[in-house]
Amino acid sequence: MFKHLSPTPKTFIGYTISCTGKEFCNLAIVETKKKAKQVIEYLDSKIKLDTPIRIHFTGCPNSCGQKHIADISLQGALIKTDTSCDEAFTIWLGGTLNNTGKFAENLNLRVKSDSVHLVIEKIVLFFKNNKLENEVFNEFVSRIGIDEIKKNI
Repeated sequence: MFKHLSPTPKTFIGYTISCTGKEFCNLAIVETKKKAKQVIEYLDSKIKLDTPIRIHFTGCPNSCGQKHIADISLQGALIKTDTSCDEAFTIWLGGTLNNTGKFAENLNLRVKSDSVHLVIEKIVLFFKNNKLENEVFNEFVSRIGIDEIKKNI
């Protein structure tokens, strides 16, 4: 029945959470579950990490996807274009429950839903290429800082 589930999941699929999204929630402004699946499958096909990164998707500011405590959080948003409003995500970084805990910080970046996987890939690769030995993502964000990460994506 659950042959697609593994006790040893790939790096991203095993550490991703998504709220229900607009498919089943009238508060959500974006679709989250399908987008989360697309993003993590893309990341798992492109990047190998020795340190897991927790990625949470939430469809609205209510944060059922627990954006505040994830390494990388994506909160549903809209981007106005000339002809319509497109689904998008704001990105938050560095949340954790470890030690004394820390809420994720807003990157102040709104990315269209159809290209969010590319931005997340850049963030993860920046971490992979610049982290210290045994450094986890939230420690990296605290050490490097949001502004430096934003400059490199």
